[in-house]
Amino acid sequence: MTSAEDLFYYQSTLILMPSIEYNNVITQLPKKLSEKKICYVTLNKTKASLIDLFNKAEINTENIVFIDAITKSISQVENTKNCYLVSSPQALTELSIVITEVLQQKFDYLIFDLLTTLMIYQREEEPVIRFISNIVNKIKTSDCKGIFYILNIKKHEALIEESFMVMDKILDSKYITLQEVTQ
Repeated sequence: MTSAEDLFYYQSTLILMPSIEYNNVITQLPKKLSEKKICYVTLNKTKASLIDLFNKAEINTENIVFIDAITKSISQVENTKNCYLVSSPQALTELSIVITEVLQQKFDYLIFDLLTTLMIYQREEEPVIRFISNIVNKIKTSDCKGIFYILNIKKHEALIEESFMVMDKILDSKYITLQEVTQ
C-alpha cells in the first residue's frame, strides 16, 4: 500500500506538513475527494478564504460542509446551510459539540485543518490532546474517515508525538501527491 492509499484505508490519519507547503497540501485532498461528502473543519482560514483558494484550485465545493472557527471571531454572521460557525479555535467544547452534531449528517470524510492552530489558542497541551482524542473517537464510532493536518515544526513536537498515540496512521505530506491519491 502506498502512503496515498493509506488515506482511504485507515479511519484516522495525521498528515505532517511543512509550513511552506500548507496551501498546496490543503487543496490536494478536497480536490481528489470532491465527489465525496466532506466536513471541513477550519481553524486557520475563514470559509470565504478557503472557498477562494478552492475555486482557484478548481475544487468542487458543493459536497463540502464547513465548520469555521475563525469567521465568527472577526465578523457578525450566522450559520448557513453549508457552514457552521464556532466562536473561536479556543472554544474546544463548542467545537466538539458542533463536530458531533454535524457528523450525524453522515460524511465520508472529516478534514481537520489545522491541529497546530489549537496550540496557539491553548496555554497547555493537555486539553488539546484530550480534544484530539475525543474527536478521533467520535470519528471511529461513525462511518467517516478523519484526516488531520498538522505542521511539522519543532515547537509542537510534543503535540505531534501525542497525536501519534490516537491516530491510526501518520503520513508525511512530502510522500503524498495528488497524482498518487486514488480511490
